[in-house]
Amino acid sequence: MRLMLSFLIISLWVTPLMAETYSWTDQSGTINFTEDYSSVPRKYRKKVQKRGNIGGQPVQTVSKEDSSGKTNSNLQQTPNQEVKAVSTDDDLYDGKNAGFWQQDFQRRGAELKRLEQQLVQLESLIRKPVGISKERTNALPQEFKTTQKQYSEALKSYNDLNDAANKAGLPAEYRK
Repeated sequence: MRLMLSFLIISLWVTPLMAETYSWTDQSGTINFTEDYSSVPRKYRKKVQKRGNIGGQPVQTVSKEDSSGKTNSNLQQTPNQEVKAVSTDDDLYDGKNAGFWQQDFQRRGAELKRLEQQLVQLESLIRKPVGISKERTNALPQEFKTTQKQYSEALKSYNDLNDAANKAGLPAEYRK
């Protein structure tokens, strides 16, 4: 039983490491994620960003259309899948270039996603605490509460950044 549970936990931990994730921003500015490319709406497939590649692949340029419909290849995706802005325009938004804003949105968005996944895992363990020690089982509710607090703080931070970006006039395309 323990061996099977250990295998299950390891497979749950390893599976996300092998997955590719696709992200895109819809018309309302919402960032969407999926692991299934076919679930990306056709009208967003040209703008989709592929994340989570394994194997140190070369830098991949991610093209996107600007508001005039022209393709703008000013984003590069590095082997570790961090999308970095290669700023070609000198526009500043509240004293920061668009690439700086974009990196901040990505960092905070990734933290929110990590905390969401952690909450889901903790909730699952609380509901079915099979194969874990009594001490760990007793500690789970407090860990869940602490993670909820961290998530709330991260969400507030993300929303504060979005408010600051609105005030600065940052276009939605850099909030990814």
